[in-house]
Amino acid sequence: MANVPPPRGHLPVVPIRLAAILASVIFARRFLRALYARPMHARNSFTRYLMTKPISRKARAQKKNNSSLWIIGGVAAAAIIVLILVLLNLNTPTPPPTPPAAVSVGRVLGSADAPVTIDLYSDFQCPFCRRADQMIRQIAPAYIDTGKAKVVYHNFAFIGPESEWAAQAAECANDQGKFWEYANYLFDHQTAENVGAFSQANLKQFAADLKLDTAAFNACLDSGKHASLIQQEKTDARTRNIRSTPSFYVNGRFIEGLLPTAQFTALIDSLQPQP
Repeated sequence: MANVPPPRGHLPVVPIRLAAILASVIFARRFLRALYARPMHARNSFTRYLMTKPISRKARAQKKNNSSLWIIGGVAAAAIIVLILVLLNLNTPTPPPTPPAAVSVGRVLGSADAPVTIDLYSDFQCPFCRRADQMIRQIAPAYIDTGKAKVVYHNFAFIGPESEWAAQAAECANDQGKFWEYANYLFDHQTAENVGAFSQANLKQFAADLKLDTAAFNACLDSGKHASLIQQEKTDARTRNIRSTPSFYVNGRFIEGLLPTAQFTALIDSLQPQP
């Protein structure tokens, strides 16, 4: 595969910083050397004078002035170095945000061509995630079904073992094209955290309630087929600075927590293409 040149203006940062630091140090040394340079014979004469004569008040004052000059010069050199480093930091390009990990088509609710993408990071045991699910269902007729927005579900199963089992079960349902039906059913049957509501026995019963192929579903859940996927999603979410649920990226804009429905729909409206 051919090498692709970096974008214009995007240069390796570390070599530039090292070169700038070296240049600033050399500049500071030359600055100080020029500031305090004296002819050699003058320094030798002054040394002989110190060895043969007591230091007068005037000489002591001169020595004090010289010390002050050294201090001022040192501060000036340090300021030059700091200024160069600050300018470098200002010119350092900000890395682009990490894109969300790809998910299966079954976890995308809405048209693939929708202009607004809502990346939802959620845990099936999280109470506010249940409210987020209810909000999505509420706005679906006006925004999802009409093609204005689509929702992409990302598992962030961090509350406990039942969160991981529920996420795996939803993936097993996704294998049969029933992700959203099963996800909604999980939220509808949410209780307290890790108290048995999402035991494997209950998860299998939910599949039966939804008329899924229970033999295939049970085999999927028992084998831990999607366990590694759920763990990888957790890692991917953390690389996107996801720390709690629910969290959203709406066309790349990060939202931590649940917004009021009116505010959320106003954001979707503001991101619609202008005629």
